[in-house]
Amino acid sequence: MSDYTKITHAGEWIIDEKSGLSIDCYVTEDQRRLLSLRGTARTMGLKGAGSTALVRNLGTKWIEPYLTEPLLQWLEDVKSGKIEKVSGVRGREFIPFDGELFVDLCKAYINAQKDGVFEKLQNGGQDEIADRLLSVMSAFAKVGIVALIDEVTGYQDEREKDDLQKLLAAYVREEFLPWTRRFPESFYIEMFRLKGWEYRGNAKSPLVGKLTNKLVYEMLPESILEELQKRNPPVESGRSKIYRKHKHHQFLTESTGIAHLDKHLVSVITLMQVCETWDQFEILFGKLNNLSTAN
Repeated sequence: MSDYTKITHAGEWIIDEKSGLSIDCYVTEDQRRLLSLRGTARTMGLKGAGSTALVRNLGTKWIEPYLTEPLLQWLEDVKSGKIEKVSGVRGREFIPFDGELFVDLCKAYINAQKDGVFEKLQNGGQDEIADRLLSVMSAFAKVGIVALIDEVTGYQDEREKDDLQKLLAAYVREEFLPWTRRFPESFYIEMFRLKGWEYRGNAKSPLVGKLTNKLVYEMLPESILEELQKRNPPVESGRSKIYRKHKHHQFLTESTGIAHLDKHLVSVITLMQVCETWDQFEILFGKLNNLSTAN
């Protein structure tokens, strides 16, 4: 039993509070999104043990033409005992039913009903099951079953943290690179021209840093600038002057971060060069990037 795949996150999907209809949802250590068979069968209105009732229902000849290959394979594996059980949050093992298979199940009943299959059956109740599944499917149609399970189980927060860590690892280095010029002189020449400032080489306006963040670093994926500011914090000199020891781009990865930065700089400089005023540039830049720039 110790070899069973374990549950890391669990929650209850409340489908209908009045009737008490709900399905237990799980996320496993290998990031599968699962539903309880008992809850699925109860939602459908099937009687008996979850796995037995669902397997019995899906084993009928009239629904078989509407089952997807993954659903048919799952059915075959359940019957032959090939499916590896999952260890539940309370230590009880159960047969897993993938969230995506539940989508296939809903579609199978809805399509069978649409084709009039249930009208030919002597035993009633299948129309009611299809109606239930259509209602349930509508509940997660906008966000998708995976996103719904992630929200119900609380895995959403952890997934977002994992995604952010992967993103930061792709863009930001632990140690800074030796300084090399990344911002072409034309970037500053064009900025000063459009702003109506006198350009004197390295003697730049205090607003340049703010504009550079807005036009360049904030256009990198969300949270990258924040991470760069953490890695490259401001320090205070003996003359009470605040400055940063390094340039932000020295902490970008060469393969992803710098490549993105260089490509974006080319676009910004090109756009500056075709504009006559800062207002014109700001409008075009905002339209291209769907935002409002700093003044």
